[in-house]
Amino acid sequence: MNQTKKSLLLRFAEFSAVGYGLGLFKKAPGTWGSLGGLGCGWLIFKASVFLSGSEQNLNFYIYTSVLLTALAVFGFWSIYLAEASWNSHDEGKIVIDEFAGQAITVAFFAPSISVYALGFILFRILDIWKPSIIGQADEKLPGAWGTLVDDLIAGGVAAMVLAGILYVFPGLPTLIN
Repeated sequence: MNQTKKSLLLRFAEFSAVGYGLGLFKKAPGTWGSLGGLGCGWLIFKASVFLSGSEQNLNFYIYTSVLLTALAVFGFWSIYLAEASWNSHDEGKIVIDEFAGQAITVAFFAPSISVYALGFILFRILDIWKPSIIGQADEKLPGAWGTLVDDLIAGGVAAMVLAGILYVFPGLPTLIN
C-alpha cells in the first residue's frame, strides 16, 4: 500500500505495533520493546493503585487485570493491521507484543529496581527460549494471535515465577533501590 494513501488510523496502528519506534532499533528490537513494557507495567500499576486506593485489595487486581487486557486487545489490533498492511507475519520490528508480555510480568508488583530487573530478565529468557506452551503458541497460532499470545503466556509465567521468588525472598524489592 502506498505510504501516502494509508489512513491515519493505519499509520497509528503500525507505529504502535513497532512500539512507538523501539522496534526499529536494528539490534535487539525485542529487548527494546521489553523496556517499553516495563514502562507500561509501571503505568498500569500506578493507575490501578490510584483507582483502587491501594495495592492490597481485590479492586487493585481487578483494575490491573482489566488494564492489561486492554493493552493486549490494543496490541492485537495494532499487530493485525500492521501485519495485513505489510503482508508479513511476526516481523522483528513488531514489539507491542513485548510491551504487553513484559507489562504482565511486572504490573502486579510494587515498582523497584530489583523487581523490575528480575522481571525483565525472566520475561526475556522465556520470550527468547519459548519453552513448552509458549513455543507452541508461537508456532501454531495463526496471524496476529501467534505474534501476540506467546508473549502474553511468557509474561504470565514470568509473573508467577517472580511472585514465587518474592515469596521466598521478601526483602528482594528493597535490595537495590
